[in-house]
Amino acid sequence: MKIWLKERIGKPELFTGRKTELAYFLNWIDRTKQEISQRSAILSRRKTGKTALLQRLFNITFEKNDRVIPFYFEIRETDQWLGDFATDFLLSFVYQHMAFRTRKPEYLDPSNMGTLGDASATAGKEGFGYLQRLMEKNEPLLREENADRFWNVVREAPRMTAQHYGGFAVQMIDEFQFINRHIFWDREKKRRADNLAGSYLHTCEYKNAPLLVTGSWVGWLMDDLNRLLPGRFLKGPLGNLPEDESVEMICKYSLIDKVSVSEETVWLIAQLTEGNPFYISALFRSKCPKRDLTTAEGVRKTLEFETLNLDANINTTWMEYLDSAFSRINDVYAKDMVLHLSRERHRFVARKELKRKLGLDMSDSELERKFRALFRADIIEEHYGRYRGVQDNIFDKVFRRSCSDDIDRFVTEEAPGEYKALFGEIQERYKRLSGTHSRYKGAFAEFMIIHRLTHDVRKEGGLYKSLMGNLPDDFSFAEYEEVRACHSPPLHEPEFQIDVLAKAKGDGYSLIGEVKNRKAKFSVREAREFRENADELTKLENVGRRVLFVFSAHGFFKNTLAYLKRHGMAWTSDKRWLEKP
Repeated sequence: MKIWLKERIGKPELFTGRKTELAYFLNWIDRTKQEISQRSAILSRRKTGKTALLQRLFNITFEKNDRVIPFYFEIRETDQWLGDFATDFLLSFVYQHMAFRTRKPEYLDPSNMGTLGDASATAGKEGFGYLQRLMEKNEPLLREENADRFWNVVREAPRMTAQHYGGFAVQMIDEFQFINRHIFWDREKKRRADNLAGSYLHTCEYKNAPLLVTGSWVGWLMDDLNRLLPGRFLKGPLGNLPEDESVEMICKYSLIDKVSVSEETVWLIAQLTEGNPFYISALFRSKCPKRDLTTAEGVRKTLEFETLNLDANINTTWMEYLDSAFSRINDVYAKDMVLHLSRERHRFVARKELKRKLGLDMSDSELERKFRALFRADIIEEHYGRYRGVQDNIFDKVFRRSCSDDIDRFVTEEAPGEYKALFGEIQERYKRLSGTHSRYKGAFAEFMIIHRLTHDVRKEGGLYKSLMGNLPDDFSFAEYEEVRACHSPPLHEPEFQIDVLAKAKGDGYSLIGEVKNRKAKFSVREAREFRENADELTKLENVGRRVLFVFSAHGFFKNTLAYLKRHGMAWTSDKRWLEKP
């Protein structure tokens, strides 16, 4: 897939998983053509992948080129005059619309956006008279200081443009909660537009350009939507990655960042991070001295560094969030309340208990207001009027590292002791599952073979060639432009997964592989399914000369080998492919 809009995640292949969310929202986008998709909101804390998801949805929709024009806009966390905000919004929309209709990617480069006058001239040159007139007619409103009237026009531009050209649009607005907190009615930025989200009350009703908004300050955005846009948005979380996608991400980051892991630590990291994408990436990019992610002890030391060291990425990120939240809450009791709930986070606590334990001299209604403020800042959880600390082992350690009564004792004794106990529990689970948890064993085998093809076969091609049967006579390992696992595009029929694609540069042989690391032989049915999927991938990826190969740790049935030989497919069961690098 071509990346049209530069994605913040960096290398496109770093985007991992989110299969369920992609399928849901791509179907939601497709239903826009029937005008039956309802406004939606994605709510989750920072660095869970909301922006990556929106930008990938944009690129898939842009690439599909099927009458639905995607529009992506991020509301920045910086104070802005409404006129400047509306101008940025309009310019982004106009250039993205022109990029889609002309297929010119240069219009998606923010550095190419000039003034409204520049955009108007470009729209005229490209034959978009409606957009040209829209800007020329309404730009005088800014000079007349009618920013609110200008915003009313700009806000309607995506749906009105879609309507004019007989198409559809989807509007993806990132960090929507900042619209009420960082936009001002006046240039001097003294009158905050603290109800600006409510201006969408009428706009968001139209189904030809539905909105998908996100928010990192979950409680605040929920409050804004419920108060200013009641009943208008379907709200849902963006949770952590499921187990199989966590494993995929760990192996992928290990390859891309060139940080070694072991089969055991893949399992350990997946469990410790609970599938949180930020935590996984932070461990691989940690500045921990002598970082080692190939042993349980090395993982534990890296995690301790990230949560207990004030300069570490995880600690710094959470503390920035907490400092901002507590300064907004502005309450002397807030940290004591959160600390108590964090210590008791295995259960929900009632108001009376907290008042008694902390000696708080205040009414129940006043205490409830404090609870609600902490809940809106996503620092505690609520269930039918009771509260508890967030269920996140890593956040818990960061918070207590900052707010415990005896910080030195927490850092040197309590936290390490708790981590050791947690590691012991996870390792015991790993031992019980060892040999039966096929997803981890299979994922690690895929990772190791990709590692071999990326780093070793060019140096030791003779050895690895000797480990495989039924290779073409003229086969040699090529220089590969990419080596990766592949999934079928979202909503593609048939859906498939390929464990290894090593795409050759020039006219060398590309490799397409199936990997099975389990206590069972490889069957003819599996070989047939793999061959069909590989044929589909060959067409999608425009693969030239290729060799299909199967790694099966426990071998092959005789009729399977006959099938592989008949269809020119290579095979191996040699464990040397899986030896640690």
